[in-house]
Amino acid sequence: MVVNLVLALFAGALLLFAAFSTALQRASLPGPLLCLGFGALIGPHALGLLRIEDFGVPRGTLLEQVARITLAVGLAGVALRLPHGYWRNNVRWIAVIIGLGMALMFVVATGVLWWGLGVPFLVSLLLGAIITPTDPVVTTPIVTGSLAEQKVTERVRHNLSGESGINDGLAYLFVLLPILLITEPGQAWEQLLTRVLLWEVLGAAVIAAVAGYLLGKLFVLVQDKGLMEKSSYLAFIVPLALLLLGAGKLIGTNGILVVFVGVAVFGQVIPQRDEDQEDKVHDAVARLFLLPVFVLLGLALPVGEWAALGWVPAMVVTAAVLVRRLVTVWALRPLFTGVHDRSETVFLSWFAPVGVSTLYYATLAEHETGNNMIFVYATLAITASVVVHGLTSAPFSAWLEHREPELEVAEGAS
Repeated sequence: MVVNLVLALFAGALLLFAAFSTALQRASLPGPLLCLGFGALIGPHALGLLRIEDFGVPRGTLLEQVARITLAVGLAGVALRLPHGYWRNNVRWIAVIIGLGMALMFVVATGVLWWGLGVPFLVSLLLGAIITPTDPVVTTPIVTGSLAEQKVTERVRHNLSGESGINDGLAYLFVLLPILLITEPGQAWEQLLTRVLLWEVLGAAVIAAVAGYLLGKLFVLVQDKGLMEKSSYLAFIVPLALLLLGAGKLIGTNGILVVFVGVAVFGQVIPQRDEDQEDKVHDAVARLFLLPVFVLLGLALPVGEWAALGWVPAMVVTAAVLVRRLVTVWALRPLFTGVHDRSETVFLSWFAPVGVSTLYYATLAEHETGNNMIFVYATLAITASVVVHGLTSAPFSAWLEHREPELEVAEGAS
């Protein structure tokens, strides 16, 4: 009964949203926002058709594992969207927005949360780390599809994709610091520098790069030898992402980082034409994996706990999500003035949504620390971001489209 109800509700929602996807995008109602709202509608606080407990798995475990798999598929899509030579040609942007930007967003978010929520500093530090990374799943409607291609410049779409991909894995380092300070204060820094940094992050990156290179060469070889149908490209990519995710976890590394680095290297090894041929098909199939997690999250939203907190924490958490990005991008703008013009900087300073990566790290942190309020605050941040960034995606994209021709003419004249 429950299985059939889940299939009918989830598939029916995805079918309806897919049928009107262009109209919904024009109306600034992207898939993550609609699925989150749909989950809340059918959940215990509205129609009561389904509860998260009906799945027979503890809420934290279910959401953590679904978020982990969703991230793997989403990151694979991000990595394959980037053209050959992207990483080599965009070292400046990546170095600034990842090397300095993540640290600054972490500091700003932590400061806002500590000042406004009145929670212990280590809890603010953990929440700040959880909402630091830009989410690749919520970002997808902003950077993919015909409307995004028409309205948002290619360099913005690629740079936002590249950033959202790599910072999800690196956020693990930021999240583990406060977790270790809370759970193992005497050994926190030693564990962070040895086990987490050297093995789970750097080790993961090296292993993933080697695996991605070898698998890319294997892909080229079997295609050149005529051993694989061209239509098997998509059937190769999704299992590749899940293989890297599972193998990365089995050897004790950061599986999320393994997926992105591995698929990014794979994408640079295989011929560009293969990526282009299947790009739209891959995006369509990936959405089947990406959107259901928001329906699940809608079912699990802790509305009662939010109501008990009052409106001030909601405003503080929303401010932390927005301010962390605005302050960071404009503070670092002198370092990438030659990369993005002022209009693109405005766009990039606004769109750094949080979503599935925040959900994954929140459930991980809740499991490690036993603090349920981490989940309550994190889901508040996700909901605020999905609503605010979702509703503003179409207007901001249209604004950027109108601004860019003027700027290009001005730059050409100068």
